[in-house]
Formats: sequence, structure tokens, C-alpha cells
Amino acid sequence: MADIRGFTNISSHRAPEEVVTMVNNFLSVMTDVIITYGGTIDEFIGDAILVLFGAPNAMTDHAEKAVACAIGMEQAMTRVNELNLLAGLPEIGTGIGINTGEVIVGNIGSEKRAKYGVVGHHVNFTARIESYTPGGQILISERTRVACGSMVQTRGEISVRPKGIDEEVRLFDVASIGAPYDLAL
Repeated sequence: MADIRGFTNISSHRAPEEVVTMVNNFLSVMTDVIITYGGTIDEFIGDAILVLFGAPNAMTDHAEKAVACAIGMEQAMTRVNELNLLAGLPEIGTGIGINTGEVIVGNIGSEKRAKYGVVGHHVNFTARIESYTPGGQILISERTRVACGSMVQTRGEISVRPKGIDEEVRLFDVASIGAPYDLAL
């Protein structure tokens, strides 16, 4: 999950057309990165993006692809901000949270309106992880760190007690991912 930092404050001082341009710049550039790494965009949630790896098509390296994609997204923020500056808009930052776990994926809704979506504890936990990130940071859960093994290098960890989680959890600050991606923040 990726979300623009400080968006409520930024959007409260801009005309609606400027806000839409800023969000569209962000979503357009991020969509290209997500597609490059094989992610599935579940949903645009205002200024946030929820992305799945391993659904609808299973992949054994879903955790690594998610981390590589997140680094690619952070690197692509340079392009987002170039577009914003050309439009006379402020630079923005994004925070990204990643979690690994089983969820329910498919058509969810009612008989009158349904959508392809994802639900489950791990989706909620991902949103909680993302909420701890300032702009320019990627935090991953311990499950994601274990799934990636030594391929992912971190700058450290924090312990938090997210809303809805009974125990303290460790989150890891991503620095880089090794071959075949070879990407770093």
C-alpha cells in the first residue's frame, strides 16, 4: 500500500483541478511501475494505491517483487515531482507499507454490485504498516522480511503496536534489494 504524505493538508490549499492533476500524476507514474513488476492494482483509494502480488496469478517470488516494486515506486517519485513542478504544483512524498500473508481475493460485494477485491487481516495490517511511514520510506512486516531472506537489506527496525493488533510487532525499514533487481533507496 502506498499513500501520498500530507495530502489532506496539501489538497486543502489547492483548487480541486490542481488536486486531481497531482493525484493523476502520482497514479499514472505508479501504475507504470506496478505493471513493470507484475503487481495487480486492487484499488485506488483517493491518494493511495493498494497493490497485490500473487493474485490473480500465483507467483513464488511475490514478496521480492513487492519490495522491488516499492523501491521502483520511490525512485519514480522523481518523475512525479517533475510533472508536479511543471504544473506549478508542490513536490510530494509517499510512504509504502508491505505485508505478506494469505487473504481472500475475488469478486466481493452484493448481487447488485461487486468488484474484484481483497479482504483479510493481512490487508488491514498492511494499511497499518503504511501509516507508520513518513515520505520516502518503505516499511515491511517481519513475514515479508523472512520471505525475502537475505535478498533485502534493511536500515533497522521499529517496534509498534498497531490498532487492531494485540501484540507489538516489528517493522523493517527497507534500504535495498539484491539480484536480480539490484535496487536501492
